[in-house]
Amino acid sequence: MKLRKHQAEFKQTTTGIIGGSGIRNVLLSVTPGGGKSSIPIIAGDLIKAGLADALAWVVPRQALQDQGERGFLDPFFRKLFNHNLAIRSATNDINPCRGTQGFVTTYQALGVDTERTVAREFSQKRYILLLDEYHHVEEDGIWHQALRPLYDEAAFVILMTGTLERGDGQPIAFTTYRNDRPYLKSTSDTAVITYNRTDALSEKAILPISFHMSDGSFEWQDQVGAVKQVDSFSKAKKNDQAAALYTALNTDFSAQLLRESVLHWQKCRRKNPGAKLLVVTADYKGAQDVTAMLQRAMRLNAEIATSHKSKEAVAAIKKFKGPDLDILVTIAMAYEGLDVPPVSHICCLTHIRSTPWIEQMVARAVRVDSGAGPYSTQRAHVFAPKDQAFLEIVKRIEHEQIAALKIKGTPDDLGIEMAQIPGEGEGGGEGSFGPDITPIGGDLTGTSEKFVGIDQQQDLFEPVPVSQIETVKEKEIRLRQEISKHVSKFAFAHRYKPQQINSELKTKMGAPRELLDLERLEFLMRYVKETYPIKIGKTLKNPPPGVSLGRAKRKRVSTKVVPWTGSREHQKQKLCAEKELSTMEKRRIFERRSAFGGVRA
Repeated sequence: MKLRKHQAEFKQTTTGIIGGSGIRNVLLSVTPGGGKSSIPIIAGDLIKAGLADALAWVVPRQALQDQGERGFLDPFFRKLFNHNLAIRSATNDINPCRGTQGFVTTYQALGVDTERTVAREFSQKRYILLLDEYHHVEEDGIWHQALRPLYDEAAFVILMTGTLERGDGQPIAFTTYRNDRPYLKSTSDTAVITYNRTDALSEKAILPISFHMSDGSFEWQDQVGAVKQVDSFSKAKKNDQAAALYTALNTDFSAQLLRESVLHWQKCRRKNPGAKLLVVTADYKGAQDVTAMLQRAMRLNAEIATSHKSKEAVAAIKKFKGPDLDILVTIAMAYEGLDVPPVSHICCLTHIRSTPWIEQMVARAVRVDSGAGPYSTQRAHVFAPKDQAFLEIVKRIEHEQIAALKIKGTPDDLGIEMAQIPGEGEGGGEGSFGPDITPIGGDLTGTSEKFVGIDQQQDLFEPVPVSQIETVKEKEIRLRQEISKHVSKFAFAHRYKPQQINSELKTKMGAPRELLDLERLEFLMRYVKETYPIKIGKTLKNPPPGVSLGRAKRKRVSTKVVPWTGSREHQKQKLCAEKELSTMEKRRIFERRSAFGGVRA
């Protein structure tokens, strides 16, 4: 398969570094959905060439941590890039690589690494530091302070983002600015690579978008008790636009918009049964209400995934990536980096209007789905209110595409032009509070469609989505659980305390199981099965010193009280008696019916 433009340019950059170009820093500005997941794998060429020892990949969310680890095991990427590298998820672990070529962690984890575990690791190895969606790192913020020593110590630094700006307008760490704008220009030690929306559409790396925007009439009461009413978003005064949107999302308008998106999604599923729907709300209560509506009123296969219940959210996202879940309701947890190509529809039920945040949300539906038919038949569908702020964001997305088509110049020119496009919305994608008003009512009055794309004729070959691959971290957890289970069974059968066996294993390995890498855990699993057999009467002929041998002569019987069912002979006699009784009963019924005129037909 042909590499995408930014992938090919990054491959050329790494080849140049190996050849002695002197480049240490690489900045990639890649449109959301354009595909940055292969960049860390390509960066592994620097490890193969002996210029680095390992890779440290930092992501903004735990779900992306799992996704990044799994991507290195993707059979498609392994064949495409001819690599056998692996990384593991780590959260300020000692020896985070554990026999692999790197680790993936989160900004949150580094922010609370008070023991400076990761910093010490960087001082012992030559690391490639890869910061994913690094616009989350505010200049001089907590994460910037935590990353600074890693940035300074790293052998190479790769910065990646889909939105080179912050919703709160603050400068991004590790970024050069001119006139308050990111300055994207390559230097002697820094390479800048851009991949804009037009590039991605031209290469059919992302799908065109249909925005379905709904208008309505709204009525609310302000903080002084005055009732206000507008017949359309466009008729709301500038000071009332936020109130109109908040009213829309907290009245019947919201349910009507959700219903429209569901009906359209269900219609599309007739041609593509695997299509999925992502619903984004502003707060936890809204997410709960929408999920209840989808599950109870519409009887649909929907689940919620928010940071309020992290474990349940991770499980729901995993189901959403597979065939077991059709609809996912979230706030912000799953919007950025969520790689689920079957997502064809997004319902936007949030009042947040940060341009980077909305662009990232929309990008969840632009992934090309190899199982949904030809590229020309696919499209991303986004349902949202037709408020002025959202219209500005849609215009910006379209403007970026048209501007890039007209310029089509050097990467530096494109980067600067994109950064100068106006229309930044307020907010940073967080928070759940609206204006100080009381919504009274809101009704959806009409929906219009806005297509944003370019003509495409050819079909696109896209790799098959990653199957449920067991990651390095998952293998480690499974092996530790299996070892613990085996130890418990052996200890119970032979009347040992599990602590005794665990102590022997720790002495054997020279470290607790929690610190062992995958290779040593696999060895330990084999050793435990061979040295501590559960089967009664089976022991080693030449046991190593310090090993507790099997000493049970017969199987242990449970101490729990259970009802006596008799011996086998007694059970056999009872079964025969029941069969005989059944036969006699059937004969009596037959004779009784014969006496009353024969057996019924």
